[in-house]
Amino acid sequence: MVDHNCTDNCEIRNAIFEHPYHFVESGLDNVYLIGITYRTCKKCNKQSADIPALDDLMFKIARAIIQKEAPLTGPEIRFLRKRLRKKSADFGRMIGVVPEQVSRWENGDNSPSDSADKLIRVTYSLLSNDSELQQKANKHVDEWLATLPTIEPQKNINAELHQNEWETEEVAA
Repeated sequence: MVDHNCTDNCEIRNAIFEHPYHFVESGLDNVYLIGITYRTCKKCNKQSADIPALDDLMFKIARAIIQKEAPLTGPEIRFLRKRLRKKSADFGRMIGVVPEQVSRWENGDNSPSDSADKLIRVTYSLLSNDSELQQKANKHVDEWLATLPTIEPQKNINAELHQNEWETEEVAA
């Protein structure tokens, strides 16, 4: 039960490098903002902020997550999935896992394998409408495709019996 009105007890602060605004509203515990004005209740320490260009901020946070070198965390996977506006079941189906696995990742019960981590990043990059991420993903796909063997037409194997011994040869189908 709140015994006060936060608005009546608010102090206005500027988020600076030494005292940034902890942006917990993002769903991530490691995002801090600098350069905005925010309010703090002097009685309960609740904070709130009016964040300009919120869509751009969320877009840039997602890009930073995709490009980081460390493995994805559960909250980061949830953040990316929600940015794509996908339910767990739909997201899981897209990357080839059951919704329960997505939930286990997001809740920190286990971590995705290296290949699942990469697939999550590629999936987000291709579906996010972030042209920079799409370009990087497509470049990597093109590089990968270039390493695959050249696809040749299917050939048949003809086996011919000669004096009770078989001889084989590959021939065009």
